[in-house]
Amino acid sequence: MAGSNRRHLAVVFAAAATTLAVDVGAAYVSGSLALIADAAHRFTDVVGISIAFVAATVAARPPTADRSFGHARAEVLAAALNAGLLIGMGLFIGWEAVSRLAAPELPEAGPMAFAALVGLAGSGLSVAVLRTEHSGFAARGAFLDVLGDAVGSIAAIAAAALVAFGRVEAADPIASLAVTLLVVPRALLLLRDALGVLMEAAPRGLSLPAVRARILSVPGVTAVHDLHAWQITAGLPMVSAHVVLADDADYHAVLDAVDRCLEEDFDMAHSTLQLEPADHDLEPDAHD
Repeated sequence: MAGSNRRHLAVVFAAAATTLAVDVGAAYVSGSLALIADAAHRFTDVVGISIAFVAATVAARPPTADRSFGHARAEVLAAALNAGLLIGMGLFIGWEAVSRLAAPELPEAGPMAFAALVGLAGSGLSVAVLRTEHSGFAARGAFLDVLGDAVGSIAAIAAAALVAFGRVEAADPIASLAVTLLVVPRALLLLRDALGVLMEAAPRGLSLPAVRARILSVPGVTAVHDLHAWQITAGLPMVSAHVVLADDADYHAVLDAVDRCLEEDFDMAHSTLQLEPADHDLEPDAHD
C-alpha cells in the first residue's frame, strides 16, 4: 500500500478514536445498547485500523532473498484478523440485543442522539477518505469497519428519535440488531476471501478449466498439466503451468502467445510456464 494510503488510514484512526471516546461517555450516561454497539464498532475500528496500518507498512517493504514476494500477505492476515473481530463483536451485540428485547429499557435520548451525530460525522469523514482506497485486503477491512459504523450511527439516530418522540423501548435493541445483521455477513465475506488467499485457492471469478482450454487453443500446444492459479494478495494473481508442445512447434512463438492470452483474457500478468516436448517424461506427481 502506498504512503498516501497509510496517511489516509492515520486520518481514519484519529476520527475513530475521537468518536469512540464520545460513544463510551454517552453510552454510560444514556444506557443505550445502540450506543454500546456503536462504541464496540468504534473499538474494533481502532484495533482494526491499527492492524491495517501496520500491515500496510509491512506490505510496502521490498522483497528480500528470503521473501521473494515481499510481505504482501501481511494485508491478508490483517484482513482475516479484522474480520474475526467484527464477527465476534457482532455476535455479542446481537445476543445483547435479543436479551434487551425480552426485557427492554428506555435509554436517555439526548446523549444517545448527540453521540450518534458525532459518530456519523466521524464515520462519514472516514468513508470519504477510504472510498477509493479499499481494493487491498487490509484497506477493505478498514473500509468495512467505518462503513459499519456509519450505518450504526444512522440506526442509533433513528432509535433516539423513536425513544424521544414515541417512547418506543424496543427501538434501541432493534437498531443494534439491525447493525449486526448488516455487518456480520459482510465480515464473513471478507474472512472467506482472506482465507481463500491464505489457502491458495484460485482467484475468485477465475475458471481453471477455461484457462486450460484457452492455452490448449494456442497453435502448437498439445497438452497442459500442473496448472495452478493463486493470489499473493488482492490484485496480485499468479499462474503456473507445464505446457506440452507439438514436435514442430516454435518454442518462442508459443511462449509469447500463451503469455499474451493469460494477460489479455484472464488479467494474469505474472505467469510461470514450463514448455516441454511431447516425449518429455512427466514427473511422478504430474497430473492433467
